[in-house]
Amino acid sequence: MAPRRPEEALARVVLLRCLGIRPGERVTIESWSHALPWARALVLECRRAGAEPTLVVEDEEAFFRTLLLPDAPPVPRARSDLARLSDAYVYLAGPEAFPRLLGLSPSELETVLVRHDPRWWRAARRTGLRAARLAIAGATDVAAARFGVDPEAWRREVVRASLIDPERLARSARRVVRRLARARRLRVSHANGTDLTVELERGRARVEDGRVDRADQRTGHLWTEIPSGLVAWPIREGSAEGVWEANRPVYDRFADPAVALAPRFELRGGRVSEWSFDRGGEPFGAAYARAGRGRDVPGALTLGLNPALDRAPELGEIAAGSAGLLLGDNRSAGGRRRARFAYLSTLAQATIELDGRPWLLEGRFVD
Repeated sequence: MAPRRPEEALARVVLLRCLGIRPGERVTIESWSHALPWARALVLECRRAGAEPTLVVEDEEAFFRTLLLPDAPPVPRARSDLARLSDAYVYLAGPEAFPRLLGLSPSELETVLVRHDPRWWRAARRTGLRAARLAIAGATDVAAARFGVDPEAWRREVVRASLIDPERLARSARRVVRRLARARRLRVSHANGTDLTVELERGRARVEDGRVDRADQRTGHLWTEIPSGLVAWPIREGSAEGVWEANRPVYDRFADPAVALAPRFELRGGRVSEWSFDRGGEPFGAAYARAGRGRDVPGALTLGLNPALDRAPELGEIAAGSAGLLLGDNRSAGGRRRARFAYLSTLAQATIELDGRPWLLEGRFVD
C-alpha cells in the first residue's frame, strides 16, 4: 500500500531509496523531541523493511534545564558506540526553541549544539556508516516566524523536494560533472549586475544526490542532506574576476537579523575587494572581520539540481538552476582550503557560459 501521510512517504524514500536499508541492518534514528512524528514514521518503516531500529531522543526541555544546572556536566553528545554498532543513521536536528540560544558566541554555540564529536566520527568511518540529516526537522513554526515565512508552505516544499528520487538527481549530477570537466572558463551572469568569471580546479567535484555510496565512504563523506541535489566544484585560486550579487535571501537562524538580502561581492585578482548588502549584512561583517586568512578567497561554485525547490529557507543552493558562490573554507565542496570562515550566497535563474558557449540560460540548461 502506498504511504498516505507525508511522514510515511518521507520515511520510505529516506530509508529505502537514499540509505538503501536492507533486512537485518541496524538503524539508529536520533531525534529531538519536537521531531518525533517524523522519527516514529522512520521506526515503523524500518520494521516494515525488516531492519532493526533504535530511537534515541533528546528531550528539549531537559536539554535547556541541563544548561542551567550549576557546574553543569558537558552537553549531551551522540554516543560513539551507536555509530560503531549501526549500519545506517538518521538525524533530526534541534532544538526547536533555538531563539533561547541567541546571544551566544559562535564558539559557545558550537559547544552547545555539536552532537557528533571526533570519537563519533572515528567510529562512523571505521564502520562505513551511511547517514542522513533531514531538513524537515528545522522547518518549524518557531523558525518560520524568525524568517518571516509561511511554516506550512515551507514544510510542504521541503517534503516535496525530499521525495525526489536520488537516482534522478544522480543522473543530473553526472551530466553536469561531465560537461564542467570539459570546460576551462566559466562565466556567470544575471540581469541584476552579476558578471563573474572563474576557472574550476580539475577533478574535484563534490556531488550531493541524497545517497551515501562507496565513493562517498572512501572519501570520508558519510552524511547526506535530505532534500539534496547539488554539484559543488572548487574554484582555482586567483581566477575569480568580476561581480557577484545574490538574489535569494541568506538565512541564518542564529544571526541578528536572521535574513540577509542581496549580498554583493566585487572580486579582483581572485579575492573579494569590496562587499555590500541591501539589508542584514551586519552578521557577515562581524564574522568577516574576525575570520582572518582565507576569508576573501572564493572557495567554490555550486549548482542546484532539485526541481521541487524554489524558495524554502536554508535550501536555496539546491534549487534547480541556481548557482552559489562559497567564500572561504571550501572543504565541504571538495576543496582543500582551511579557513575560519565560510559564506554561501545563491543566485537563482542564473545564466552560465562555458568557454563562451551558453550552457545555462536563466536557470535552464540549453545543451
